[in-house]
Amino acid sequence: MTIRTLARSVAAGVLALSSACGGTTPIPEPIVATIPAPLPRADRPRSYASLDSGSGRVTVFLATTRRFVSSDRPANRFTGDDADSLQFAVVGVNVPGYRARGTGELPRTSSIYSAFGAPPDPQRAFFVTNVVTTDSARFVQRLAGDIAATRSRNVLVFVHGFNVSFEDAAVRAAQIAADMNFDGSVVVFSWPSAASVTSYVRDLQTARNAGYHLLRLVRNIVPAAQPDHVHLLGHSMGSEVIGKAAALVTPADSAAKFAQVVLAAPDIDARVFRRELLPVLVAHSLRVTLYASSDDDALRASRSVNGVWRLGLGGDSLTVVRGMDTIDATRIRADALGHTLFGNSIFLADLAALIGDGRSPEERRLLSVQRGNLTFWRFRGDAR
Repeated sequence: MTIRTLARSVAAGVLALSSACGGTTPIPEPIVATIPAPLPRADRPRSYASLDSGSGRVTVFLATTRRFVSSDRPANRFTGDDADSLQFAVVGVNVPGYRARGTGELPRTSSIYSAFGAPPDPQRAFFVTNVVTTDSARFVQRLAGDIAATRSRNVLVFVHGFNVSFEDAAVRAAQIAADMNFDGSVVVFSWPSAASVTSYVRDLQTARNAGYHLLRLVRNIVPAAQPDHVHLLGHSMGSEVIGKAAALVTPADSAAKFAQVVLAAPDIDARVFRRELLPVLVAHSLRVTLYASSDDDALRASRSVNGVWRLGLGGDSLTVVRGMDTIDATRIRADALGHTLFGNSIFLADLAALIGDGRSPEERRLLSVQRGNLTFWRFRGDAR
């Protein structure tokens, strides 16, 4: 298979699935120019070993529909307002070393402390250090160069959930990459969440509106950098963005394979997912994986608001269907609401085995459980 054919195949498959300080306005977006051939592959995997002795800087690539504003503080340059257009940036994130934090921990500087203009401590806190806005062609070039610094040539597209700011999304993506020891490039698709716990209904509609732009990102932009594999990781309401992108598939779309599609605590109607979205994802990916929990208070609240069962809820109604690996994560600790697992080292290790190594549930340290003639999987648990 030629590079051109491979790029076209990946782009067609992804079609189904659906930031130097400065810059006062986002750079206009030209037509993406494809790279004629992939840059050379690195001899060794990307290393985060420097974090063992001190803080480091992790680069994440930002595609966003948030409105850009001029601000002296890089973390404030993309707001919660909907620009309804796809903008691009390369973002530097300070990651404190493991002498100051444990795997999965995400220490941040207090907002009260930041309000007085005090700089964050790079040895102790995650924060955005710089944002370089760019157009789509230069974004692809920068992404291709970053991919070439890895051995796997993999890209992970991360779609965040409800009540998340631009900085929240960027630092979470950097934390996931570092703590997974991810040998690849990370692209954050940041839709314009209001970053307010009282804006659930507003965020839900905004997430759905962003699906078209996610589809464009994974169909046209990311494949132009010619990665070997593209993986999609959606958290919480980010599954609504992915679901809307998948719903835009037409009968003429190619059946080319994608890669790993992972839904962590997805806040989406379980019935709609099973009936309308899962068949699309199964047809256009190598594997679809669901992480769910019966201790997820955030999804219980969402169920009350929406009146229907959420896909990420476990218990007696845990969604177990053919074509998708269901992982019951109830036995491992999440955040205070039981909703975010990215702080748990057991979960991160499993995610690394899935995305980084492509291992099936049978090849990971999970317990198999029979439900009729179907199988789902459980974590063995951790100390509580």
